[in-house]
Amino acid sequence: MMSSMIKSFLSRDFDYSPLHRLLEIVAILSFFALVVVISARAISGLNVLGWQTAAWVVPLTAILGYVGADFASGFVHWMGDTFGSEETPVLGERFVKPFRDHHTHPQGICEHDYVTVNGNNSIVLALYMVPIALFFTDPTQIWQLLVLAFSVTFTCGVFMTNQFHKWAHMDDPPGYIRLMQRYNLILTPTNHDFHHTAPYDTYYCITCGWLNPVLERIKFFETMENVARSAFGIKTVHDEPNAARNQQA
Repeated sequence: MMSSMIKSFLSRDFDYSPLHRLLEIVAILSFFALVVVISARAISGLNVLGWQTAAWVVPLTAILGYVGADFASGFVHWMGDTFGSEETPVLGERFVKPFRDHHTHPQGICEHDYVTVNGNNSIVLALYMVPIALFFTDPTQIWQLLVLAFSVTFTCGVFMTNQFHKWAHMDDPPGYIRLMQRYNLILTPTNHDFHHTAPYDTYYCITCGWLNPVLERIKFFETMENVARSAFGIKTVHDEPNAARNQQA
């Protein structure tokens, strides 16, 4: 992965704004720097508070952070699939269009390089990580330690989401990826296949997919869509005639 990352940093083979490409590269590098800072701060707090604290803080925040990343991936994915269009100002081209195009060309993500796959997630993560690094400076306070420790797993999960998503679409991913998929540690092709069935209105979570059956059972996204429609009068893609067929066209 390191070689593909470096190669993509130097590549000129991309079809969007060079300025945005530079922003993606800077954001990826910033992610690595910030996650080191946040991790080191959390570890220093654990060293001070002792192993008794670490024994419950580490597993609790690791699970909550990873599940939180899965939920965040699903919520953002649902927003991109459900609201607006490619013509929506500001967000249409960079946010809505990739989600809608993915339904038409699901294997297209396998052709994207490291920067394209992970750049936009890194840009969004900076908005979360910079305040954490600036203001959560005393990890000996248990509430700050919890936020810092949670943030490590949460941000790593969010950062890797599109990579996990890409691997779920690959016909022959590397062996270690197949092993992680086999044990459901990351998004599996079987889990994600539910989403790629018209009308594309379920199984939105794409980090590990653990929350997909739970959110589907309680009709979480369906309820959220109904609230947006009835309470705020916001139309969704499913209100359009032949919405499923239009996304396949």
